[in-house]
Amino acid sequence: MAALIGYRPASGEATDTILARVTSAPRSQMLLTAKSALAQQALAPLTIAIDGKPLVPTSVRVKLGTEPGGPLVVLLVTYRIPSAGTLSVTSRDPRSTRISWTDHDSDRVDLVHAPSQGRWFAGVASFLLSLTGESVCARSSSH
Repeated sequence: MAALIGYRPASGEATDTILARVTSAPRSQMLLTAKSALAQQALAPLTIAIDGKPLVPTSVRVKLGTEPGGPLVVLLVTYRIPSAGTLSVTSRDPRSTRISWTDHDSDRVDLVHAPSQGRWFAGVASFLLSLTGESVCARSSSH
């Protein structure tokens, strides 16, 4: 499973704390420190779990950017998930959380009982998707 997470720290003290941490790092480590600090803050309020057991990311890729008002970070986080169970995404900060999801023809999500794909759900404290137990990584054609 891949999760694309965007995060922008609140203005004021939150951004000032990150900037202080980054500027206190050795010059050669500033970019890595900024990526690490923002990635930690982006992931902190989220728990991604199967049947209540939190998953550990298998990889995290981080890109930094800036907008008027401060920095932002986008993470591509991958997880290894079992073939069946209930996938949950829980946020400790539902006021600022929006979730959208898509099953790219893997046939792993129970689409009949799932929320609509490709639309945003705002203010979400938890989001559940039932996995079907099917695991289709590649389809073969019959001759």
